[in-house]
Amino acid sequence: MAMDQRHLREILDAVFARQDMDDVCRRHDVGGIIRILGKFGITQGQIASLTGITQGRISEYKTGKRIPTAKSTFEAIADGLDMPAHLRHHLGLSPANDATGASGAQVINGEFQIATDTFDLQLLAEEVGKRGDALKRRELLGMIARLGATTTLAQNEVWERLAYALTKPSALDEAVVREMEARSAGFHRLEEIMSANSIYKGLALHLREVGTILNGTATDPKDELRQRLIVVAAESSVLAGWIASDMGSPTTARNFYTTAERAAKEANDPSIIACAYAYRSYIPSAKGSHGRARALLASALEVLPPSSSPGTMSWLAARHAEESAALGDKESAIHSWARAEEAFSISDPEEDRVWTRFLDQDRFDSFRIATYSRMGRLNEAEEMAHAVIARLPQVERKRAAIILADIATAHIVQGSIDAAAKVARDGLAAVRETEYALWLPRFEVLAESLRRWQTQPMVRAFMEDLAMTKRQFSLSQR
Repeated sequence: MAMDQRHLREILDAVFARQDMDDVCRRHDVGGIIRILGKFGITQGQIASLTGITQGRISEYKTGKRIPTAKSTFEAIADGLDMPAHLRHHLGLSPANDATGASGAQVINGEFQIATDTFDLQLLAEEVGKRGDALKRRELLGMIARLGATTTLAQNEVWERLAYALTKPSALDEAVVREMEARSAGFHRLEEIMSANSIYKGLALHLREVGTILNGTATDPKDELRQRLIVVAAESSVLAGWIASDMGSPTTARNFYTTAERAAKEANDPSIIACAYAYRSYIPSAKGSHGRARALLASALEVLPPSSSPGTMSWLAARHAEESAALGDKESAIHSWARAEEAFSISDPEEDRVWTRFLDQDRFDSFRIATYSRMGRLNEAEEMAHAVIARLPQVERKRAAIILADIATAHIVQGSIDAAAKVARDGLAAVRETEYALWLPRFEVLAESLRRWQTQPMVRAFMEDLAMTKRQFSLSQR
């Protein structure tokens, strides 16, 4: 049976992570590349189809009857097989989509778009994670530029250690674990300022590499390095679940969350389980199922060890407050909000867990806005919303979508239909700009609430904007 493209891509990614593939590329041995691919079920016909080189010539390269030396042949092989940057470098080629070797970073509609492959993205995540502090747009652009200039050094120092660990997992050492920890932290930071589609492939490859190393080591609770790597797998899986939700794949998201919870149990780290429950809660919340969302958050608060992570506690309690307010349970909302404020006052998100680093003052205030607006304190909520949105940098516009959806909901409750539709249109504009599809169902719920007034000009304009936004995301997923 013919191999589907997804399976083929998975095999290629796995083979490209092997040390023997690294070795033959260093030798510019195209025949060796073809032979290794053949061992893993990639036929000469498939290689010919992908590269545009005739199958007869591919056969000659494999047997050594013909030895290619032209750069154009190496480019055809590397481009056709979509080789990662480190293998292209070994073949004497520039990174893909970059003839100059410079990094192709730009900001489009408030989101960072990076013309790079998964290996470059993993290096970027690692460097971001090693910084240990918040990252501004200019700093990220500078880091991307430096990455383009120093990729060779990074490949020599980082990739070879990782490749050795992938082929000989028993050789796991402190350096590899630290690099994996930094990379996981970096991906959590990049999620705040890059679209889900931009980072998903790199994160998925990172998880496969972590899994390969873990599968090659013996289960031993006393092995500190292995336990730390399990935590990396759990933290990265939680993020992958969140990103899969954003990309509109709830089944994939659930699988990642289940993996994260299983790894967290093995590592005896219940804080990760609490994080997974919290991420899960956004899915029913966006669809208006606030009871289900609050139940998940209650479970998260129950499993989170006291004083283990003030940042996580403040996030969970703030989310519990806003869901309680949405249910009309003001007493619980007030109680949970007080709990959130107390935890936030002593938290240091930058020194807490990797998933809490998003929780700066602006993000915490956005939870306050949601809670206040749903409790009927609309004037306070709107005043704070305008202040927060005015402070948000362009790359964090996805937050504006969430805040504006909350304000629109509050206006509907107050009976201010025209104001609700106007604010909802602004929120949809932020969704389109940031390609943040996770919150689109929230605006669909708003549309249902406004449908009885659809003859009003502003409501009709909102409905038209919603239809346009849904078409945009539908086309982007094809």
